[in-house]
This record gives sequence, structure tokens and C-alpha cells, in this order.
Amino acid sequence: MGVREAKKEQRREDIESAGLALFISEGYDRASVERIVAAAGIARGTFYLYFKDKQALFEHLAEKLYSPLVALLEEHQRALADAGSTTHQQALYMRMATGMVEQIVALEPLALLHFREAWSAGPAGETVRLWRSRIEGLAKDILIDATQRGFVRSHEPLIVAMAIVGAAERIAWAWISSDVELDKSKVATELSDLFWRGIHG
Repeated sequence: MGVREAKKEQRREDIESAGLALFISEGYDRASVERIVAAAGIARGTFYLYFKDKQALFEHLAEKLYSPLVALLEEHQRALADAGSTTHQQALYMRMATGMVEQIVALEPLALLHFREAWSAGPAGETVRLWRSRIEGLAKDILIDATQRGFVRSHEPLIVAMAIVGAAERIAWAWISSDVELDKSKVATELSDLFWRGIHG
């Protein structure tokens, strides 16, 4: 990478870092482009070379958070569809849960964005909820496949998918905020075991 490209990349990173910090500390509505460029130490016009507007920056950050989680679920969806036994499925669920925990830990600063805007009424909240719905949809499809193949008992897949995602959100918040004493080494095991037992019957 040449010097010019490196400077452009650094500017983009500065904008992203400033935007993320303001979105988390102030919320989407109060984090204006003016405040983002001031925090990034760039001219307002420079911001628009990288992002169309504040919403485009937020959506870019959201994609950096959610895309790896969606990719992980899609990868395990394919593997689970090829599983030949309940034992193999259970092992894949455990691997999926462990992978999700590892991703959330790696993306921890971005994960705060989720919790800051998850229930807000504006465009940032809508973006977060669209991604959450996509994740719930993947979880639902995985559960439907497992049910149709006789690996788990009959259940309402959307309700179970929402329960799994909601529980994972709560645990992720506890992990990030340290609001409760949590044995982090057991998170993936306990969560996957709880839901496996619940749907296996």
C-alpha cells in the first residue's frame, strides 16, 4: 500500500473511530457530522469523501459488527444441514455458540453500538433491528431443518429463535458491561446446552 492509500485508510479509520465513540457515548441522534469531523480532526468535506451521511457511517459500522455473525451462522447452517446424527448436530451447536462468543468478544467495541441503539425509534434502531431479524431468521431456518430431520422435538421455531437470540444478547451485555459475575469460560457451553436440552426433548 502506497503512502497516499495509507493516509486515506487512516482517515477512514479516524472517521469510523470518532463516529463509533460518539454513537456510543451520545447516541445516534446527538452525534452530528460536525461533531464526528471535529473528533476525527478532519474537514467536513473530507467526511463526505468516505460516507454519504451520518446514516451511511452508522450502517457501515453495523455491517462490521453483524456481517461476521451472520457469516458464522450461515456457515454452521450449511454444516448442520449435512449433520448425520443428533450427536453431530449437538457438537456443531456447541461450536457455533463458541464461535459467536469469540466474535462478540473480538467485536466488543462495536457490540456496544447494538446495545446503545437496539430499541431506539430512529433510523439507527431500524438498522439494528433489521440485522437482528436477519439473525433470528437464520436461527429459525436452522431450527426448522433440525425439526424436519427429526433431530429435535416439534416446537414453534420463531419463538425459540427469538429466545435464543434474546438470551445471547443478555449474556453478551453481561459480558461487556460486567453487570453480573459471569464465568466467561462457561458461556458458550451453558447456553448451547440449555437450548439443546430444551428443544431436544
